[in-house]
Amino acid sequence: MGFLPTMAYCTPPGDVSLPDTQSFTLASPETGHDYLIQVALPEAPPPAGGYPVVYLLDGNAYLPLVKVARDTLTRKGPRGPGSPLMIVAIGYPGAARFDFDQRALDYTPPHAARNKSEDVHGGADRFLAFINTRLKPEIARRFEVNPDREALFGHSFGGLFAVHVLLTAPASFNRYIAISPSLWWYGDSPVGAIEDLQRTRPDHDESAAPYVLLGAGGLEQTPDPSERGTPKARQIRARAVIDNVGAFADWLEGRHPTWSVQTTLFPGEGHGSVMWPATRRAIEFLHGQAGNKGH
Repeated sequence: MGFLPTMAYCTPPGDVSLPDTQSFTLASPETGHDYLIQVALPEAPPPAGGYPVVYLLDGNAYLPLVKVARDTLTRKGPRGPGSPLMIVAIGYPGAARFDFDQRALDYTPPHAARNKSEDVHGGADRFLAFINTRLKPEIARRFEVNPDREALFGHSFGGLFAVHVLLTAPASFNRYIAISPSLWWYGDSPVGAIEDLQRTRPDHDESAAPYVLLGAGGLEQTPDPSERGTPKARQIRARAVIDNVGAFADWLEGRHPTWSVQTTLFPGEGHGSVMWPATRRAIEFLHGQAGNKGH
């Protein structure tokens, strides 16, 4: 007996939405742009003090992955309520996955745009102002959330933005997750450039020490053999994602010994695929199950 064609059982195509997810568009006078905000509510009721919240960058692309990870990895049995973590995904209206131009503007630090157009890069401070002064109050107005348990989660340029916020306004969140952060944006010696920039900034109150998770894929500095000798291969080596993450973690621990800094290398993963295992690690980290401090 053969299998019947799959299409015989398919319903007509239509829009699909994630369960227990609300969305709205929020305008930002700070950046001059609109943002698609998608909120994935947990099944569990809010705990005392309100829901902990993770603000997820590149929300169009990564909300399904992070929501499924939260809802499957944190249950104790098939009928368990799961995590009370609320996910606030920040994305762009009309983008299927990534709005490359807009994220390049929103996620990059202004000082690192010195050799690039300020019209398309260097808007990180404005974007942070939108999150802190516009988005967070709107989320607090709509939902019961805990302002003392807020995390920021970003990958690539999103990870760069998370690092920038950590260095310039660490009290904005109490947990930071930066996966494959584009530290090469600071130049050939990212840690040196960061050290120089920190000398011009006031010291932060170490009493509110954040928790930091840094990660990278084990193949992020290894070009595919088929690309050997190509500009892409040279770029992959020059950007040195793994080396830069390790050096930044060491610098961060030395500069801020009261902060909890953890790093994870994900073997066999490249720049795109790393978000699959990294999301599991992030969920563990957000629930305080990430293990000991250090590398």
